[in-house]
Amino acid sequence: MELRTWTFLVLSAAALSSACSSTPAPESPSQDIPEPVQETPDPPKPKPCEALEEKCESGADTRAKIAKSSHVIHPINGWTYAQGADATVSQHSADGAALAIAEVETGTDAKQEPAKRDEAVEELAKQIGVTVPKKKVTWKKPLEEKAVGDLKIGLWQIDGAARGDKKGPLLIFAGPTGEGKVLLGIGFVPEDDSTGSDASILESIDSIAVAGK
Repeated sequence: MELRTWTFLVLSAAALSSACSSTPAPESPSQDIPEPVQETPDPPKPKPCEALEEKCESGADTRAKIAKSSHVIHPINGWTYAQGADATVSQHSADGAALAIAEVETGTDAKQEPAKRDEAVEELAKQIGVTVPKKKVTWKKPLEEKAVGDLKIGLWQIDGAARGDKKGPLLIFAGPTGEGKVLLGIGFVPEDDSTGSDASILESIDSIAVAGK
């Protein structure tokens, strides 16, 4: 038993010695696997901002094209705005303060011009959901006139307008841009407004300028 055991041990030692002295297989050279290239996605296309549903929010550098005009206006910071085909509009909220503006044709007949302006006010009011009171605007007697860029803007106010369930005064502003054409806009501020929207609308009017200037 001892011999057989010893023989086993000797054979095991020999096998171990042979295994230890054998030349290891050469390692295959490592190959650098290139990392996959991550493609940068294209930036999102800017919104056309042609409808309030797009929820375009005005910033400090925003200049919106006034409908049918070569002029632009700075919508009030933080307000939602839209550059529609018939009017450029902006609003603080769906039933809050709002503004609408466009260039309109009033013709060259002085007798017809007041009626054309009245019609334009009604159309602008529809763009922002404002109900205009049945009061005539005394177009020849603005409450105030001011120089804004290359324009002379007149300001009027009529009380009793409404937007949804909220009532408030309606500011109307207009200035001739050429023969038979007028830049005309309206601004509504509810009576319970606490955001200073009336002053903000006046500042927005002061920003009107020819595009690119």
